[in-house]
Amino acid sequence: MSDVTHISPPWDPRKAQQVLWAGMIGMLATGFPFTIVTVALNLIADDFGVSEAFAAWTVSAPMLVSAAALPVIGKLGDMFGHRRIFIGGILGSTIFAFMCMIAWDIWSLIAFRILSMVLAGATGPAAMAILFHVYPPEHRNQAIGWWSMAGPGAAALGLILGGPFIELFNWRSVFLVQAVAGFGAVILAWKVLPETERQRVKFDHIGNLILLLALSCLLFVIGAFAEPGVSTVMLVSAGIVGVIGLIVFLFYEASIPNPIVPPSLLKQRNFDAPAIANFFLQMSYLGALIATPLVFTGLFGFSIAVAAILMLTRTFSLTLASPLGGVIATQFGERMGTLVGVLCQTAGLFTVAGGIYAVNLPVILLGLVLQGVGHGIAMPPLASVIATAVPSTQFGMASGMSRLMGQIGSAFGLSLFGVFLTLPRETLELHMIFVIGAAIALAAALPAALISMKHRTIPQPPAAPPPPTPPIQPGQV
Repeated sequence: MSDVTHISPPWDPRKAQQVLWAGMIGMLATGFPFTIVTVALNLIADDFGVSEAFAAWTVSAPMLVSAAALPVIGKLGDMFGHRRIFIGGILGSTIFAFMCMIAWDIWSLIAFRILSMVLAGATGPAAMAILFHVYPPEHRNQAIGWWSMAGPGAAALGLILGGPFIELFNWRSVFLVQAVAGFGAVILAWKVLPETERQRVKFDHIGNLILLLALSCLLFVIGAFAEPGVSTVMLVSAGIVGVIGLIVFLFYEASIPNPIVPPSLLKQRNFDAPAIANFFLQMSYLGALIATPLVFTGLFGFSIAVAAILMLTRTFSLTLASPLGGVIATQFGERMGTLVGVLCQTAGLFTVAGGIYAVNLPVILLGLVLQGVGHGIAMPPLASVIATAVPSTQFGMASGMSRLMGQIGSAFGLSLFGVFLTLPRETLELHMIFVIGAAIALAAALPAALISMKHRTIPQPPAAPPPPTPPIQPGQV
């Protein structure tokens, strides 16, 4: 079966809203430094006397390792309680953010950034699992819609504050702000978040190590195959280790009683379909992200600062459209909500391609808005529908796996479109890059159409049993 019936806890709207706000603030507190650090790469490189390409590993390495850790973090939440993992993740991320502020060389900064982002990554699966527990099924889409604002909201906050903040102070002060915000988020979460039910099982240490090794190798290949400084031998070796490791992991998990990722999960339609759709949408969205600045700087001659401001139209559209995605999914179902988002994102990419071809700035900006709206509409139903595929004791693991698929799609999109941008324009014209992005986004429509809606069927109460036949009394015929 692809749908699982859960017994929800008593519905308390006021308490649920407090939990939602705590989850959003936790995501904002740990997420906004990512884009600020990206803006400050040249300053970090100068400070430590390294190349900007080397300094970029303070962004890419934490992203890859934190993505590989998502399923394990989700599983730990299922075992030990998602409140504990959420609070511990923010607290640990905050401590290592402070360590980033006092990093003494590029290697220490990369190490502290990895630890900080891995722990910050715990907020995603844990927050989703807690929301799945406190919101009954009929309210989950809207809750996830509001919660989904936190990710793009953090990115927008980083873009808006990053440049001016670094110019007024320095890149190290960013981590002090994260530390202060993190401690505030910990206090709020401690007061309002409820604990979730736990799985009383033994943790699979061997499977954990195999999975982390396999995913780290595969994500490294995806993220680095476009880097000129990475040798082919290293990429091929890492790819072989990753593929073999993943195969060994799947066979090993099928042989033990309490696996990190139950093999049965991969057979659930309402896990596979949204995870694959998420992969294509993230691949298209992040790929277009790195191609868009070239449109503004190369085609129109704008400065990087102006290009960043214009790109905020997409980020703000995504942020504002996320609650709308929850409303559409609630009213018409997760399948319809996802399809609307897919088609809108696809239309946005085609519109940008047309605007580039016609050298028309308003059309390009319209395309960016449509991309953001489409992505914002699609993400809430894709996230919430996986709760129908697993029992409540596996919400964290399933959320972590779903987010991992999105991260893999993002990394693949960044690398693939990075290769596209290096090609001569006579080989691949700029507008055709966005046409390819639109085709990738449209590919998400097929898995989205396969999302099952059986969980929305309202079961009819069983017919009342007939009254019992009175016993025959003595003397009656």
